Amino acid sequence: FVDAPNEMQPYDTSGVDNMARAAAVKSGETLNRVIRGWYGLKSAEPERVCGLETSIAYLTTVLNEQGPFDGIFGFSQGKCGLMAGVMCALLENRYEALGKKCAHPPFAFAIIASGYMLSDSKWKHLYERPLSTPSLHMYGILDSYIHVSKSIDLCRVYSQSAELSTHGG
Repeated sequence: FVDAPNEMQPYDTSGVDNMARAAAVKSGETLNRVIRGWYGLKSAEPERVCGLETSIAYLTTVLNEQGPFDGIFGFSQGKCGLMAGVMCALLENRYEALGKKCAHPPFAFAIIASGYMLSDSKWKHLYERPLSTPSLHMYGILDSYIHVSKSIDLCRVYSQSAELSTHGG
């Protein structure tokens, strides 16, 4: 497993940090840890992200130095699911990751839980062509964080996709 490279601030995680701290206090623990993320939002409308370049460069280094990997699994309220989709697109279409070449071949499969596509105009090109990586997309119908329609939209970008849904979140 790979941890995200960006250190997040409490406002980047919209309440998650406060919930984690409250749970830790309740259990008698202290929560003195760095929260990491794949990207943060500069603005929601229109969507503008920050930190994604750092994450792509970091994952490109991991792929080049520790790979090859057969597949990718992305989970955790969409952001890892989002990164799995971004990396599939970058590898399939042989995009240079911010001037850094990636020697890793496209993945043989992707498993994406609660994934979605970026709507930031800077990154929309990643989803313009169908992706051929065989993929399994898992999502919760009642997910209150990543709406089911966003996960289904990402699933439709893949030409060889399967879906697995639950009624929960």
